[in-house]
This record gives sequence, C-alpha cells and structure tokens, in this order.
Amino acid sequence: MRFVLSLAVLLFTAGPALAARQSDVAPDAGTPAAAPASAPASALRFAWPVPSRVTVTERTFKKGKRAAARYDAVLSARKGGGYELKIDNYQLLEMDGRDLTKGPPPPGLKEATALAGAIPTLVLSAEGVLVDVVGMEELMERLYKMYPEDKREQMRTMFARSGMDQQMKQITSEFWNAWVGAWVGLDLPAGEERSAAMEVQMPSGPVESAVTVRNRGPDAERKGAVRLEFESVLDGEPFRKAMVATMAQVFQAAGTQDKEPPDFDEMVKSARRVSSMEVVMDTATMRPFSARRSEVSKVVIADKEREEVKQYEYSFAWPAPKKAGKRR
Repeated sequence: MRFVLSLAVLLFTAGPALAARQSDVAPDAGTPAAAPASAPASALRFAWPVPSRVTVTERTFKKGKRAAARYDAVLSARKGGGYELKIDNYQLLEMDGRDLTKGPPPPGLKEATALAGAIPTLVLSAEGVLVDVVGMEELMERLYKMYPEDKREQMRTMFARSGMDQQMKQITSEFWNAWVGAWVGLDLPAGEERSAAMEVQMPSGPVESAVTVRNRGPDAERKGAVRLEFESVLDGEPFRKAMVATMAQVFQAAGTQDKEPPDFDEMVKSARRVSSMEVVMDTATMRPFSARRSEVSKVVIADKEREEVKQYEYSFAWPAPKKAGKRR
C-alpha cells in the first residue's frame, strides 16, 4: 500500500500537459501560432520589450511547507526568430518560516539554491507561446543525483519509459503558462466567461478536461490592466482510468517486473484534479503585474484519501520606463 500511495504522490506532482485546445477558450502553451494577424484587434498580443529583464518574487506552498524566492526573468531575441526566456540571479529568501537573508546560511542552502535555480531555457514563438524547453537533460541529471547511487539508473529507466520526461518539461514551464502562455490570443469581453472541453496529455494518453476562462474586467489598482482567470477540472471515470493506467506503467518501469502488480483498477476508487490560474496583466503588452496558479488533487486508494495542494504566487517588479532625453 505504501508503494501505491507513493506512486499516486508522484503522479499528482507531475501535472498533465495540454494536448490540444479549444480556440474559443484559451490557447495551449504548446501551440506554436497564437494571435495571428487575422485575430481580432482586441485579442491579447505578446509585446514585451526585447530585451526585457523583470525581477520576480515567487511564493510557494507545497506539501504543507512555504518558501519564497526572488530571481530575474530575462527575455531575449532568438536567432532564427522567436525568443528565449532564462532565469537569472536566483535567490532563496525564505523556507519553512526562516528568513534565509539574515544570519548564517543553513546547511545545504547553496546546493538547494543551485538546484531550484537550474530552470532550463524556454524557447518561445514570436507570439510568446512555448515551443520547446532546452537544457532539460542537465536538470534531470541533477535530480537523479538526489537519489542513492544504486537507484539512479532505475529512476532514469522509470522516467524514460513512462513519458515522465515530457511531464517534467511541462512542470518546468508551467510558470510561463500562468504568466503569459495561457492568455495569448484571448479575446473575451470584460465580465464574461467561456467553457469548453480540452484534452490534456497523461503518460497513459489524452484525457478530456472541463475548462473555463473568465475575464474579471479592469484591475482596480493598475491602469490599463485586466484580471483573467482559468480553471481546469479533471474528474470522473475517464480520469480515474487514466490514473490507473499510468500507475501501472510506472510500476512496470520502476524495475518491479519480478513482483506481482497490484490490482490498481480495484484499489483506485476515485481521482480528481482542479488546476487554476489567475493573472493581472497589461493589456497592451501582456506584461504581468501579479500571477497565481494552484492545483488541488485528490485520489482515494482503498480506504485512504490522499490530497496534494500546490500554490504559487508571483509578483513582478518591472523597471521604470526610461525618460526621454531633453532636446537641445
């Protein structure tokens, strides 16, 4: 039972990747062409200054623990078209209520900072949507080294066979989806919402999700800014079946072929995941002022319910616009 619960935690930690989108709801972060020239003039268009550097403060809540970090998000033009986004100057500020900027650093802080800040480069299209993640292999190697040496090859095999490498790419880039990717090309009047079905990609295959996007209207504190919300719900028998199939795949890939596999279909009674995002952004450039994303997952295995809650909050300190020089 303990192994089965560990599998459930692993799978709920790896959020599903969007596989396709409904154009009348919100674009998928993996769609390479959003907000084309034919899109309505009122549709949101990515127009960050290039190059851009913005300081981001990120606060997280995972597994009952809170942490805070600060880093720079750096956007630059990419040779051949599109952009690159890199994370720079990563600094852990707080962990479990401890202010890490004061006093002597706790043991392991340097290593933890290096690992947390090792975010691969995001490759973006000219429209600002995610095209690829570069440097994932190096990050995965760092993660493998966290396991005992005799377990590393087993972990490599498990991630490769179950498609978890693609899931890791999705997890790594989810912050951009909340900041910009989910909203590119959105054309939704203030006060309205739209709902549709959208496919999300699980390691065992696609599953349909109920998606709703809302335009809450102008933000009261930011001139020219709008508040947007996005919610995705995975629930019911199709999602439970997907979880069963994925857990069976991971069990097999984990080097347990010599063991009798559990009857996952019998053990997994229900599964549900609710993911949400919210952003306050400048409508002219899509530069975010604040963003939030959260995920609440529940799985019932036999008579035990496991709940995982993840929350991320971002605030952005954009540099003040340069003042035009005086004419002589």
